Amino acid sequence: MIILRLHRVLILPVVALMLLWGGQAPASEPAVQSVTVTERGRDLLLSADVLLNLNNQLEDAVARGLPLYFSVEVEIRRPRWYWFDEVVLSSNQTWRIVYNPLTRQWRVHSGNLALPVGSLVEALSVVRHVRNWRIGDRDALSPDTRYAGRLRVRFDISQLSKPFQVNALNSSDWSLATPWTEFNVRLGKEAVPPPSSNAAPPAAQPGLPPPPVPPPYAVQPSAGPGVAPSAPMQSVPAQSAPLPPSAPVSPANGTPAGGNGLVLPGGSPHASPGGLGLTPPTESQ
Repeated sequence: MIILRLHRVLILPVVALMLLWGGQAPASEPAVQSVTVTERGRDLLLSADVLLNLNNQLEDAVARGLPLYFSVEVEIRRPRWYWFDEVVLSSNQTWRIVYNPLTRQWRVHSGNLALPVGSLVEALSVVRHVRNWRIGDRDALSPDTRYAGRLRVRFDISQLSKPFQVNALNSSDWSLATPWTEFNVRLGKEAVPPPSSNAAPPAAQPGLPPPPVPPPYAVQPSAGPGVAPSAPMQSVPAQSAPLPPSAPVSPANGTPAGGNGLVLPGGSPHASPGGLGLTPPTESQ
């Protein structure tokens, strides 16, 4: 009985540690937690949340100045029952996390852009939370069609220098990657374009006043025979300038005398030397 009690005392803590370790191990494994694909104009934007933690070896390497490369890869495929799935869209993006031990500054590089951050946690936050990443053109997908997508994030060993690549291939601590995570993509119908501004105004409904027509483009239609106009039009008398007296007509071509047929009242019918046909008025005797 004493031996059985000793076995129970020794086995129970071991089992508790194994259960505790087994319950915490999956939580620290890299994994994609959520994926969302949205439309903005003609662009497809992807947002994702990733669970990604560095081990002690990678943290020590980046603290010594070794850049770490993380790549996110996405594929969107159209399922086909008669053959393999067709890959209609694929894209990838790489982040480079660099620490300068002399200046103690952290930076995250993506292409030609560099983002200064305050710590390694902030640098990894850019990789863990992907926001509004343009993965392709919206025209690559057809509306009301179901597509299957998959996403993963991994530590890109191929971007390291050759000596570190050999060390990474021989050690499992450098193989940090999430498994491929499946998700579905389905776009909505094409949006109906708004009506043109040159479209005709809406017709009047029975029992309602006619719709207003914005000036100055209001045009009053002419009423047909026997039809009264819909609304009385108020006319404003125009102030016309007094007409000049008739100018003498040249017997040769039937136009007023002068260079271009223009004379002032009381002027001579002969052209001026300038050739404009305008002469100043003369004083009456």
